[in-house]
Amino acid sequence: MLLYVVIKTPNLLQFPEFIPKKVTVNILDIRVDGEKGKLLLEIRGDETSAKQVCEEPIKVSKYKFICTNYISSELLKILSQYTIMNGALTDDGIFWTLILNGYTELRELLNSLIDITKEVRVLKVVKAEKKDAITARQEQILRIALEAGFFDYPRRIGLKDLAKKLNISPSSLSEIIRRAEKNVITAYFEEREL
Repeated sequence: MLLYVVIKTPNLLQFPEFIPKKVTVNILDIRVDGEKGKLLLEIRGDETSAKQVCEEPIKVSKYKFICTNYISSELLKILSQYTIMNGALTDDGIFWTLILNGYTELRELLNSLIDITKEVRVLKVVKAEKKDAITARQEQILRIALEAGFFDYPRRIGLKDLAKKLNISPSSLSEIIRRAEKNVITAYFEEREL
């Protein structure tokens, strides 16, 4: 049984040093390679503010940017083992939305997090419906691709650039997107009995 879980942790990343006013920073994905975690970030705000958070933000829309940042953190090592839908950075901490495979995995996650900080709170747990057309990973990648402008005409980001940002091969990304598109289209026609 899949669970959508929202937890709150303190900002142990020490990143960014400060969040400029009228700017939101979301962690879309985490990959750990050795000691450092690679974060895929979404920044909502003006370009000047985005450059305060990241060195090379890529403009997705007028007030939305994506970028990658490298940080060494035990928190990232733990969370990288799970499917992360979002990590919203606030002055009050980080609000993580994760998809977990049942309560056993939730318990393992919480035990791991409690080893590094006692300030972990579970805010919400929702059982996922079995009739979801796409997997959690497909949903995450489709959302990032949509927000990055992959489905726009003309495209604002190509397959190779998006794959590089997601730290996966272009062929894997293409396969994930095509399977997700097929599942969404199939579910659409099944709902309408066409």
